[in-house]
Amino acid sequence: MFLRLGRPKIKRQIVVWFLVSVLASGGIVLESLAEHDWTEQIAAFKPMVVNVETSSEVVFETEAKGTSFATGFIVDAAQGIIATNRHVTGSSPSYVKINFYDGSFTEAQVLYYDPTHDFGFYKVDPKEVLFELQAVQLGSWHDLALGDELLLIGNNEKEEYSIKFGTVANLNVNKGDRHSSYIHTTFDRTGGSSGSPVWNTEGEVIAIHARGTDTSSFELPINYVVDALEQIQGGEIIQRGEIGVDLELISIGEAIKHFGLPETSRAEIGPSDSGTPKVIQIESIIPKTTGEASLLASDIIYRINGKLIRDDLYTFDAILNENAGKNVTLDIYRNGQAVTVDVLVEDIELKKVRRFVRFAGSVFHDVTPQLRHLLYFEADGVYLPHADAGSSFSRVGIRERSGNSKVVIQEINGRAIGNLDDFINACAEISDGQHTYVVIRDFNRFDSSPTPRSLTINLKFGPLDVFEWNENNLDWEKGQE
Repeated sequence: MFLRLGRPKIKRQIVVWFLVSVLASGGIVLESLAEHDWTEQIAAFKPMVVNVETSSEVVFETEAKGTSFATGFIVDAAQGIIATNRHVTGSSPSYVKINFYDGSFTEAQVLYYDPTHDFGFYKVDPKEVLFELQAVQLGSWHDLALGDELLLIGNNEKEEYSIKFGTVANLNVNKGDRHSSYIHTTFDRTGGSSGSPVWNTEGEVIAIHARGTDTSSFELPINYVVDALEQIQGGEIIQRGEIGVDLELISIGEAIKHFGLPETSRAEIGPSDSGTPKVIQIESIIPKTTGEASLLASDIIYRINGKLIRDDLYTFDAILNENAGKNVTLDIYRNGQAVTVDVLVEDIELKKVRRFVRFAGSVFHDVTPQLRHLLYFEADGVYLPHADAGSSFSRVGIRERSGNSKVVIQEINGRAIGNLDDFINACAEISDGQHTYVVIRDFNRFDSSPTPRSLTINLKFGPLDVFEWNENNLDWEKGQE
């Protein structure tokens, strides 16, 4: 929660925001209500925005094959670093083309993607760009107020450098995975705007567009991006703390009436400039995480390491990151009772996909925390995200329209599979044309209980290949089996 008092323009901005909202419902164009003259700033900002085109034929987790278009913006001109969404960079191998405002283009590599929040970075070689790169000026979302005017420049519907005007509707909503804070704005949203920078009237990028509807948008505060960028620029190793909690924000009134939060907490938490005062509650626990043994769904997290946390998802996340590999102390309210628990914080940077296998026309990798969160999968095995049509594994589970599967393999050729090493060792013993069986969990089925499937392994066009991520080259390389 960020309390700002004595700011005279807030009332005026709230009125402007209210009028914008009312007129939007009547179909009136929002841009006509912008009070700030953006003309000169738009011309200056365009060279800092890029069009991103990605093509993927090998996919991980729940990502899909194919070509997509999005937006990015330059955050470090000297090093050629471009910021965008994590759902744009993805975690899978891809070919990335960056198109600039002058019509030139270059290739890019994924420098970093965040495993929890929706942002990532590409890297280009500035020497291969035909003009001198310019970086945006990064600000802070802490300086925003309700009703502030904002500008978004993106590649809406693949139309380059489309301009959108909006205002701040809410400063803190929970629209991300696990524990991400978002800004609610009045931008309309269509495809291609993902990764667009959002400016305030001072010319600072204060957020990155991440998701939305036809009438509302949700922007990830730029502070998340700045924290990671500074670590990369300083040569630091990025840590991402995780205790396995999926969080939500509930009003303090609901917390007191339905979940036993003491009435005295109302005065301690105080008012909120982002709307109704709220507190953080655990919505669910992700299987096989450190919080599973000591935390429960509906727990209200009141303090972390002695700090009153209120509705501050950003600070909660920052404290976890600082304590990766250590314990944090949580003061929680559980059914009206005050409880204190110590929870080990894992570093989920260490659990990204850094190695995968192509075998018999399919892709396999370890089960990631992201998948456990999505599927609430508690057992071990290897994940099969995609099988080529007609390949050996293409019929072991239900395939989506995109060709993707949601299959976890727990046994193959009579051997239990706990991780990718087990799978590699088991597959190395299988010969071309051999008939064998697998035991799977198919999460595209209503009943995902362990199920045996028989299959014939065709290795003529799909031998066992192991690929590993090379951090220095920012590329996937074929490794040793």
